[in-house]
Amino acid sequence: ELLEDAKNVHVTGDFFYDEPFVTGNFTVEADVVAPSTRSLKPVEMHQKFNFTENYSEVEPTQEQLDEEDTIVTVKDDTIDLQKAVEDNVLLSLPSV
Repeated sequence: ELLEDAKNVHVTGDFFYDEPFVTGNFTVEADVVAPSTRSLKPVEMHQKFNFTENYSEVEPTQEQLDEEDTIVTVKDDTIDLQKAVEDNVLLSLPSV
């Protein structure tokens, strides 16, 4: 409901080991259509933003959660960026 359409989504980034995490830095560019917060009519916009996530095979401690913005627990040795990209596209929507 927050996003009506997304096209031309391009994600680039790097992973690096930053003990005790694997950290990913990503740049996302996308053309999106979202409802205006005033009129609820569709508004087309181009987004370009960066986000960073930390990944860990073990549950993070409360202290780590307090110190880091995002820590994702990895299951089955697989990092799925689909949800991260979707969440950050929604989080980056401006109020238009």
